[in-house]
Amino acid sequence: MGTKALVKQEFEGNLLSPLPIVLVGAMVNNQPNYLVIGYSSPFDFGKYIFISLYKKRYTRIGIHENRTFSVNIPSEDLLAETNICGSKSGRDFNKGSLFDTFYGDLKTAPMIRQCPINMECEVTEILDYNPNEGIIGRVVKSYADPRCITDGKLDWRKVHPIIWATGGDFNYYRLGERISQKKSKTD
Repeated sequence: MGTKALVKQEFEGNLLSPLPIVLVGAMVNNQPNYLVIGYSSPFDFGKYIFISLYKKRYTRIGIHENRTFSVNIPSEDLLAETNICGSKSGRDFNKGSLFDTFYGDLKTAPMIRQCPINMECEVTEILDYNPNEGIIGRVVKSYADPRCITDGKLDWRKVHPIIWATGGDFNYYRLGERISQKKSKTD
């Protein structure tokens, strides 16, 4: 068996992608505000979420003040609102006016009712890596639209998340189809 030289093209940066776009919510000056985050990650089996954000972001003020935030996963039908949240600052535009906001146990973590998935989080740690911050939040409670549930489980095909290719061409995509399925214990 012969060995062929492995030919790969080198890329700078992280190619761990695609990732779902999330709208992070926080109360800033007694108003709900939302910003788009493309780099987020669950860890410790989903008990925590890590988000990375630029220190100059307006929403950061509320996260630091209240030590809470929400993570909202928009569906494809919220693309226009998501683009507004990613292109306008809460300093100049009331992004809370784009959505129907609701609150869970944490009264300072506004969540978006139109998003099929929401999580309210308590800040446990803030990492400084200038000019950005890494914010770690413990997931206090998660919520899902019942229309996105199949047999008692979240069905991502029904969520229709907006997927961002962070290490590729930096465009939005939609989730593809399931390519395998685990057999249930009753099969």
